[in-house]
Amino acid sequence: MVRKQIVKILTVVMIFGVCSVKADTVWISGHHEIYDGDVYGEIWMYNDCTLDIFGGDVVKLELFDVTVVDIFGGVLTYMKLHNDSIGNLYGSNLKVLGITESGLLNLYAYDVIYHETGGHYDRGWMEGRYIDSGLYFNFDFVEPDTFSHINIIPEPATVMLLGLGSLLFLRKK
Repeated sequence: MVRKQIVKILTVVMIFGVCSVKADTVWISGHHEIYDGDVYGEIWMYNDCTLDIFGGDVVKLELFDVTVVDIFGGVLTYMKLHNDSIGNLYGSNLKVLGITESGLLNLYAYDVIYHETGGHYDRGWMEGRYIDSGLYFNFDFVEPDTFSHINIIPEPATVMLLGLGSLLFLRKK
């Protein structure tokens, strides 16, 4: 019995010694970055904070006020955007998303499909592929009105083709 407890304690110490682990982090201003190897429990951002996530592992990220997050990679288990916060999602292994009030998510993806029902919380879910990497994603919605706060930004070639098509349409008239 004692031997098992010692093994558990040593395992936890070894994990914390290998990775830089931070929990319950609160940022109220400034620019912050997260890279591969960084591990965070919970992050709360307020005021005019900005955050760039290039890798690493974040269990919970909540944005309030006028905060901005740019996500290029890493594992993000739960993200919630509140009052005028903006998320730009270029790529990540996001599991759960919630957006309330006037929060906004810009999703840089294609082949996006929105499912009104289902998911872990039965409030809908979304799947598709990220533009930059082409990697597949799917994430659940934790808030019922989340989808109405998402802008899906298509790849530049699609926008260019739509523009050329509209020029041809105008020319024929």
